[in-house]
Amino acid sequence: MTSATTLSGGAVGYQVRPAPLREPPFDDELPHRDEPPLRRIGPHDQPLPFRAPGPDGPSRLRLAVLPQQLFGPRPTGRRELPEPSAFARRLLIAVIETATGRRSASQLSQHTTLAVQAGLARDAGRISRLGTLSRPAAVHSIHLSEPADGVAEVVGIVRVGARFRAIALRLEGLDGRWKCVRLQIG
Repeated sequence: MTSATTLSGGAVGYQVRPAPLREPPFDDELPHRDEPPLRRIGPHDQPLPFRAPGPDGPSRLRLAVLPQQLFGPRPTGRRELPEPSAFARRLLIAVIETATGRRSASQLSQHTTLAVQAGLARDAGRISRLGTLSRPAAVHSIHLSEPADGVAEVVGIVRVGARFRAIALRLEGLDGRWKCVRLQIG
């Protein structure tokens, strides 16, 4: 914040002052009262080793490969991945087909993690809120955000007859392709 002050002799000078905070303080930033602050007891009494996100954000740590992870799935940065919106639309259609029983969940094994595939296989054909064979669902719109490098969060609005439902996906870049690591059907 800058404020103008009048100096002796009629000259105008400027003084730079810090702007007031726009957010309320966190609990640990409040002025201390007379009672002692709360302490953690037990195995979690040490502060977490997180650093404040810099200009790179937390995604730089996600793409780091540790020596014990040399043979597992490799995180992939956004530059090496295709456009997420086209992939998300095709995957949403495949998820709808799997949930209504028109497609096998094993057909999505290349594009989903084992946990997502197992959940789809368990619920295949039983999710009536996404339509039936005679009344299939259709993708109405897709909303996409990329919170970190190589991560895309997608919400698909699905129209089933006169009603609308939501499907949320979290896509991560693994081994040079997008892979669905979380799926929520609403």
